[in-house]
Amino acid sequence: MRIEIISTGDEIVTGLVVDTNAAWLSALLLEQGWQVRRRLTVGDNLADLKTVLQESASRAEVVLVCGGLGPTADDLTAQAAAEAFEQPLTLFPDWLATITARYASRGRPMAQSNAKQAWLPQGCEILDNPVGTACGFVVRSGQSQLFFTPGVPFEFKQMVSEQILPRLKQLTGAQIDTELRRFYTFGVSESALSDMLDAEPWPSGIELGYRSSMPLIELKLIGHGASTEDMDAAEARLLATTESWLVGRGDIEPAQQILTLLEENPLALYECESRGTLLAICHEYAALEASFSSTLSSELAQLTGSTHGVSLTIGRAGQDGVPLLLCADGKRIGQTVKVSHPDPESRRKILAFAALDMLRRHLLGEPILGDYLTLARTSQHDG
Repeated sequence: MRIEIISTGDEIVTGLVVDTNAAWLSALLLEQGWQVRRRLTVGDNLADLKTVLQESASRAEVVLVCGGLGPTADDLTAQAAAEAFEQPLTLFPDWLATITARYASRGRPMAQSNAKQAWLPQGCEILDNPVGTACGFVVRSGQSQLFFTPGVPFEFKQMVSEQILPRLKQLTGAQIDTELRRFYTFGVSESALSDMLDAEPWPSGIELGYRSSMPLIELKLIGHGASTEDMDAAEARLLATTESWLVGRGDIEPAQQILTLLEENPLALYECESRGTLLAICHEYAALEASFSSTLSSELAQLTGSTHGVSLTIGRAGQDGVPLLLCADGKRIGQTVKVSHPDPESRRKILAFAALDMLRRHLLGEPILGDYLTLARTSQHDG
């Protein structure tokens, strides 16, 4: 099933608002087994809107359109749909009554401009909006179904989850076009991974995608109608190559996976050079104690940690780099690393996850100090 997304609004085109709706929707659909083929953005211009709607409808079985359903003069999506597919705007009295009742329940009079939100393309199917005044609707054109939603993120996400996803599942039945398997690596660059993983083609119907999300590289095995056997073989090949740097897999963020391994045992964090970045990653963990000090040592041998439970310490930067210390089970295991990245925030994220990876390795019974390609280790202590 070919799916396209259209985001509308001058505020998105000009960059005044970041289009988080389209990113969220694309990821959600991929998790369900549908990969979006195109994403388009168009401003509040009637002619441009009509053209984009017609072009997408000519290519895709499903078009998801977000935004432009408000009561103001620049909200033109419903009019554009009506003109693009020759379904004149028509008053839907039931939705007008819903808007009126919603205002009455809040003790407020309805503005006259809100009545515009009850004028929709003739013959469309209304999609209920339980929290806002802009309903969604579905327009059919040839082999295409176009789903229109408001752009307010809370309303949009609820409508997608409750109104649109069930309809898409009915369209495809039990058949899933795409299977997605996700893996996360740390300590290796995207280009190095590409050199190792793309030297030979993947089986027919399977592709490998990359996403850099500092400080991790996410690898996505995407199967388009591929057999389970082929997907399993592709996964085995990927794991054999990336085992040294693999820090998580699946839909849960690696940091959360690592903290789950602690099984609610106490964790103490002491930070200097990372300036609270490690705390930001771990802040939702319940059994957490954290502190920041600018006076922590730059010498690994002089760092201290918790005398009970598990602790991670990130010291101050020195000539040899930044010392990282894990204290657990009465042992002190540490390393001093140099991070060569021009962005200070990215350097802090790398340091924080390097410490967290020491914890992961400890909890899984692996060697505490990993062999990274993007970090230079200048000293280490194991004892």
